[in-house]
Amino acid sequence: MRRHLQTAMIAAALMTVQAASACGGDGDVTLLVDEIDDAVGAVSALTGRPPNFFEINATPELINLFLDDGKGSAINFVWENGSLRDETEAAKADGRAFDASKMVFSPGVYARVEAELPDSLLRAFTLTADGPNDEVQHRVVVQSERGGQFAVLVDSLGKILGSDPLTGP
Repeated sequence: MRRHLQTAMIAAALMTVQAASACGGDGDVTLLVDEIDDAVGAVSALTGRPPNFFEINATPELINLFLDDGKGSAINFVWENGSLRDETEAAKADGRAFDASKMVFSPGVYARVEAELPDSLLRAFTLTADGPNDEVQHRVVVQSERGGQFAVLVDSLGKILGSDPLTGP
């Protein structure tokens, strides 16, 4: 069930990015990783408490933050153009959440993936509590030039650790 929720969240982020990039692009993609702290700070200010998230993903266009409401739901906040959107959505969720104050990663965390796969499109950088000991895991979602997608597992500095195939809904 947890894997299903994660796949659904990643698929939603990818559909947003694919729609935004359907008109083409020059291959230079900048994932909004450097805005994650600002987005987390805005959610924290809005909720009035330190947030725990099921997932955070940064695309070239926006950041999705799936907040654990503590009642079995994930509340999706969207950071776009330097601020939170007014609307939010909630969905039933299970699995582990992570304390955003403990996340650590380099702003260039996806640079090595980009260098190793220059003909691929970077679709998203995701943070989840999928580690065997509830640690935060970092993934770069990549689309090949033929359209297939997979996630590259990286450490907090961007060292490539492995990969996972992604399947659509």
